[in-house]
Amino acid sequence: MKNLQESPEPMPAPNAEPWFSLWSSLCHQGDVYTASYAAVPHIVRIALTTATPIDFSFYQLPASIEVSRKTGRGPELPADLEEAYRHAIAPLTECVSLHRHEAWDRWTFRSASAAQAVAKGHIDIAEALSNLDDDIIARIINSDFD
Repeated sequence: MKNLQESPEPMPAPNAEPWFSLWSSLCHQGDVYTASYAAVPHIVRIALTTATPIDFSFYQLPASIEVSRKTGRGPELPADLEEAYRHAIAPLTECVSLHRHEAWDRWTFRSASAAQAVAKGHIDIAEALSNLDDDIIARIINSDFD
């Protein structure tokens, strides 16, 4: 987490460190682990205490971990991590609000929206937002549901 705190700014590429390693370790292909739940409070704390623009993964990783947890893609939330984890998910809306004046690309906007949906308990909406890509958006706009 130290590397993350030292470089919270938007990353130049999706496979840039430290996010590449964090995603690989904490939410690998949608599967999450006990360590994932332990990491969320730290990720959210860094996002809430950073005054400069942050990477979209500050929103997307906690949202993805919660979606995976709620959809059975990880272990039960351990009792010793439960309070800190739940207290980290709820302030995702504050994190989005804190960084709302920053310039957001499409990924950041979708990730921030998914984080807000997770914080408000709308797991299905968060999952849908996380899965949106330009092709799906174009199909929705064109009513192309064949």
